[in-house]
Parts: sequence; structure tokens; C-alpha cells
Amino acid sequence: MMRFRALGIKSRSNNFVIALAIAVLLAMQNHARADQEYPKVTVAEAYIDIRTQPGQGYPVFYVAERGESLLLIRKKTDWYKVRNEKNIEGWVFIDDIGLTLDSRGGLVNIQSPDKQSFIDRNWETGFMVGDFGGSDVITLYGGYHFTRNLSVELAVSEYFGDYSDGRGASVSIVHQTFPEWRVSPFFTIGGGFLESNPKSSLVATEDRQNNTANVGAGLMIYLDRRFMLRLQYKNYIVLTNRDDDEEEDEWKIGLSVFY
Repeated sequence: MMRFRALGIKSRSNNFVIALAIAVLLAMQNHARADQEYPKVTVAEAYIDIRTQPGQGYPVFYVAERGESLLLIRKKTDWYKVRNEKNIEGWVFIDDIGLTLDSRGGLVNIQSPDKQSFIDRNWETGFMVGDFGGSDVITLYGGYHFTRNLSVELAVSEYFGDYSDGRGASVSIVHQTFPEWRVSPFFTIGGGFLESNPKSSLVATEDRQNNTANVGAGLMIYLDRRFMLRLQYKNYIVLTNRDDDEEEDEWKIGLSVFY
């Protein structure tokens, strides 16, 4: 009886080992098949720095030397994630990838972000600073382009004044008249809300929140790679509960990146 049990345990153990071996072989096969789908390049310069993350501020942990093969796994902004034959993975700057060789021995055709990338951008984000009705304002915004001319933007702002602070948010439709120009004018229309917090300590005051409507215009100026300068003016109508609505002017300048 003990012998049969032992044989049963041994049989199950063998089955487990066989199943594990099959799983490992399938994983290796899938890994090899995935590697075949990635473009392969060869280092042509003396070396290429490979960093831990996509950014110049991250450390170089490996140096790929001339003749070494790299697989291009995926792209993130101006960086490529690569893997070498030792399964070492890291990030390489796009300009360095442009100096590698393809399977035919020619330079890899990878184009760095340029003015055409600015024209064809889908996403952009940035920050702006300026003046809103005599108060300092800081704004963060993000935008999505439906077409070269038309986009939608979401912005959040903080206001710092002598008598009150505040915050607000807005959604705007932006029309870029001549997207192919390096200095490109645009027009906006939108709405949102504005919340003000009076600083008075002598008289009890309440925070106020009002809806707003705005129209504006500005310039988008392509600088280099993925960067652009933004100059913007907006006229706000603050919809209050009083008989007369308030009107405020806003002037801002900022730096943006696009994707």
C-alpha cells in the first residue's frame, strides 16, 4: 500500500515537473517571438549611454559599446527603452538612437521632434504666470488637439492679491488660425468658476464662488524640440448675484511642452 502511495506521489511530482518545464519553454518561446517583433539596431559609435529612466537627470548604469545589438522596445517622448543580448534594459536618448545602424547597415531613420512635430501635436501641457485684475496668477493647463486648428483645454489657477486670494478652473475651446507658422496666433472662448477668499480680519467676510465666461487671444511660439512659448490675454466676465457683473483682464506668459 505504501509503495502504491509512493508511486502516486512520484507520478504527480513528475507531472508537475513536466508541466513546469512546458510552461518555461512556452515563456521562452513567447519571449523570443516578442524579441523578433522589436526593431534591432547596432551601436555604430564608440559607445552609447543607457540610463535607468527616461531623462538626462537619471544615472548611466550601462554603456553599450560599438557593435553591440539593441532591441527598441518602446518610445517615451524623446527616449527609447532598449534591451541588449544580455537582457539588460534601460533608456537611450533619441539622438543616440539616430546614430545606430539598422539591419541593412544604414543609419536608423529616427527624426527628433521638430517644427513639424509642433504642427502635428496631439497633446500639450504647460504653466503660465501673469496678472489677473491686479492679482498675481499661476496657471497649469493641459490641452488635446482634435485637429491642427482646434483643441480643448482644461486649466486650473491660483490667485494671490493684496486683499484676497483665490482659485479657479476653466474649460476652453482654442482655435489656432495658422498652425504651420512658427509664431502662431490663436483665439479662445470658454467658461469656468472663480472662488475668492478675502483676507479681511476686521469684518467677517464670506468666501465667494462665481461662474465665469471668457474670451481671449494669444501667440504660440515654437522654440525647439518639444518646447514652445505661450503669450495669452483673456477678458473674463464674472457672473455675480449682484445687478452688475464684474469684468477682469488677464495677461500671462508661460512655457509648454507638446507630444
